Amino acid sequence: MDKKPGGAARPWSAKKPEAPRAWSDKKKPWSSDRPAMDKKPEGAARPWSEEKPEAPRAAPDNNRPRLKDEEFLIYGRNACQSVFQKRPEDLLRVYFQEGRSSEFKDVKKWCSARKLPYRELDNDSLNKVAASVHHEGVVMVVRPMKLLPVRTLVRQGLPEGAVAVALDGVENPHNIGAIMRSAAYFGVAGLILEATEDQRVLSPSAVRMAEGGLENVPCYQAGDMPSALRDLRGEGLFVLGADINSSISIYDQPLRFPCVVVLGNEREGLSERARKRCDAIVHVPGSGNVESLNVSVAGGVILSELFRRRGKAAALADKKNGG
Repeated sequence: MDKKPGGAARPWSAKKPEAPRAWSDKKKPWSSDRPAMDKKPEGAARPWSEEKPEAPRAAPDNNRPRLKDEEFLIYGRNACQSVFQKRPEDLLRVYFQEGRSSEFKDVKKWCSARKLPYRELDNDSLNKVAASVHHEGVVMVVRPMKLLPVRTLVRQGLPEGAVAVALDGVENPHNIGAIMRSAAYFGVAGLILEATEDQRVLSPSAVRMAEGGLENVPCYQAGDMPSALRDLRGEGLFVLGADINSSISIYDQPLRFPCVVVLGNEREGLSERARKRCDAIVHVPGSGNVESLNVSVAGGVILSELFRRRGKAAALADKKNGG
C-alpha cells in the first residue's frame, strides 16, 4: 500500500499499482485512422497551414564573372601612372593618400568627367585598401588585363631581331615583377607566363614590382610551357635556356634572333621537359663566392647581353646595306 508521510499507511487507498501492459499490435479502441498532424495525406492540401511553397531558385550562372574577376588592384606610383597612360578606360576607382592627390590631378579630372569615384584616405586606411604598406600613396581599381593565349604568339611570330621571355615555373611575385621590369627596360616583345585559364598569375605585388612594365610588355598565357616552347621552336625561334649547371657562358654562346629566353623555377631551375625544348642552355659566370644569382637578376643580365648583341647585329646589317 502507498504510505503517507511519516511511514503511516493510507487506509483511504486500496488501489494497487497497475501491472505493465503487454505489447500489442492491435489498434487501440481510441485510435483513429487519421494521419498524424505533422504529416498530410499524399496529394492533399494542409488546411491548417498558411505557408506557401517556396518558389524554385534560379540556377547559378557559372558563366557570369565573379566580382574579383572583373576588378584588379594596382598600387605604387609608377604602376598606377603607367596604367592610366596606357588604358585609362579600364579605370574604375581611385584612392589617394592625403596630400598626394595633387600629383594625380589628370587622373582626378578624368574621373570627374566620367563620374568615377575617387577618395583621399589617411595612410592606415590606404594600407587596408591595398592590403599592403607599399602603395606609395595611390591605389587604383581597374579592369584586369587579359593575357593573350600563347598560340597567338606562335601564329604571329616575333619580329626580326626580337626577344621574348618564358617563365618555366617561376613562382615568387617579386621575381615575376622584377623580370617584367627588366623585360620592359630591354624592349622585350613578349612575356610568356605558365597558367591555366582559371588562374590569375599576376598579383598586385608583381605589378608594383614591375614599375609599369605590365603595360609595356605583351603578356601571353601557356597552359603547358614545354609544349609552347616546342611550338615556338617549330616556327623557327631560337630557344635559349638559363641554368646554373650549364657549362656554357652566355658570353660564349652563339645566338640567333628572334630568340626566346627561358628562366626556370627559383629552387629547381628549368624543368626537364623545358630543357629538352631548348636549342642551347647557358649560365651567367661569376666569382663563385655564392652559388647563384636570383632568377630575376640572372634574367636581367642575359637580356642585357641579348640587347647588346641585337644592337650590334643591327649595326652590322645597316653597314652591309650601305646605311
